[in-house]
Amino acid sequence: MRHRLFLLLTVFILLFLLVLLRLADIQILRHGFYQKKSLDQRTRLIKRAAHRGDILDRNGNLLATSIDAVSVYQHKKGWLARKLDQASAEKLQAGGAAGVSLVKEKKRIYPKGRLAAQVIGFAGVDNQGLSGIELAFDAYLKGKNGQLIIEGDPSGRQLYGALREIQPGSNGMDVTLTIDENIQYVAERELKCAIREFKAASGMCLVMDVKTGELLALASEPGFDPNDYQQASHLFWHPSFLDPFEPGSTFKIVTVAAGLAEGVVTTGTRLKSMDRIVVGGKTIENSQPIDWPGPTISLSKMLERSVNTGSVQIGLKLGPEKFYRQIRKFGFGQYTDFGLQGESRGILRHWQHWYKPDVGMITFGQGIAVTPLQLLAAVSVFANDGEMVKPYLVKSIESDDGRFLKVFSPCRQTVVSPEVAKNVKEMMRNVVVQGSGKTAALKDFAVCGKTGTAQKALPDGRGYMKDRYIASFIGFAPAADPRLACLVIVNDPRTTIWGGRVCGPVFRDVVEYSLRYMNARPDML
Repeated sequence: MRHRLFLLLTVFILLFLLVLLRLADIQILRHGFYQKKSLDQRTRLIKRAAHRGDILDRNGNLLATSIDAVSVYQHKKGWLARKLDQASAEKLQAGGAAGVSLVKEKKRIYPKGRLAAQVIGFAGVDNQGLSGIELAFDAYLKGKNGQLIIEGDPSGRQLYGALREIQPGSNGMDVTLTIDENIQYVAERELKCAIREFKAASGMCLVMDVKTGELLALASEPGFDPNDYQQASHLFWHPSFLDPFEPGSTFKIVTVAAGLAEGVVTTGTRLKSMDRIVVGGKTIENSQPIDWPGPTISLSKMLERSVNTGSVQIGLKLGPEKFYRQIRKFGFGQYTDFGLQGESRGILRHWQHWYKPDVGMITFGQGIAVTPLQLLAAVSVFANDGEMVKPYLVKSIESDDGRFLKVFSPCRQTVVSPEVAKNVKEMMRNVVVQGSGKTAALKDFAVCGKTGTAQKALPDGRGYMKDRYIASFIGFAPAADPRLACLVIVNDPRTTIWGGRVCGPVFRDVVEYSLRYMNARPDML
């Protein structure tokens, strides 16, 4: 009997020790683990997006902002719907299961709809920038998210007063662009008209303050509405002005400038009147028949009539090394870093890797690919006495309390001498007065420009598409005191292909409006 009692007592003692050990494990050794598990069962952390900074045009007009919205969540499951209006959120809450509650958030909206959509981009539901300025300057715009904690009972119902902010957020910074809302609107309107008239696939119209490099308009069509970006093809989200294209005859102004800068030609040089020329075994012809005035033509007449065989002769005088050096000085093959992510450097192979015909082909914009921003920067050289301005898109970044302010300023560099710039500028003026660019002429402002019509390269880079072209016109005005540079590109026009006919009128109407809007002084024509 005593033996049984002793055995029973021993068992009780062992069981008691086991319970003590288990309690010690739970209450002492693993206290933190079980406390967290308990909290997880009755609480939930929710990130609340900060107030995202505004995006404004140069005059303070809102292009992107945030408004109050309401999100719906269920304690045990999380978000049911994000960023609804108050009525929709309350309706969802009333028809939902137990534990459904509301929390205030901010919703990103774009008051101007499709205007400058590819420039501005859009932000996702969690306040993250996904494209355009929203992506490129996300670190400034997004601010710092706050945190909420929600506590519920075992059935999942939220306890009264149990929604608490445990970490406050901080507002994002405002980004002011160089874009002018009014010039942007006119550029988009005129571009759409040209695309419709010539049954083209797409197009671009870029306007830049030629003195500072500030981009006043970056129009690209087709576009999309960033308020409903998911309904548009993702192809339309991408800013096409980031991508390279073969510039065609607009590049001839660079060729002439290179020849003058290297001293292989002068303004008095006469080029042979040739319907075709052979370079490295490749026969190069003019894009259309030329009514030759005689056995030779001047540099200016070559540009006015956009003579391929004339520009090739300049390339042969330069040779690959000198020509390549001058092309690089104009910024081709290099990033402009104008403000958006995803910009291409273009395609410019080192002269030692050129094929024999390249020294001729590149003179009229084939065998090289440039970005619209590079071409716009290059033409500024002739408007600024040989100095190139760097294009830029963001004017300033500022915190809402005014403690942080970052201002962007113009950047210039010398490319050619003032004399070379002056000579090319005069030739560009002749292109508009008596050459292929007559359709770009303005009544009260003298225009300097150059037309372009380039065959579209095949996707694999091996040759060109049949009957597929890119039409373009680039120029600046007023000639006496240049204020604006403008580049118009129309992709795959079907009714006519010539840059002067397709793009010249767009340039004319956009620049005419912009100069009058800016109160520019007319030229004495």
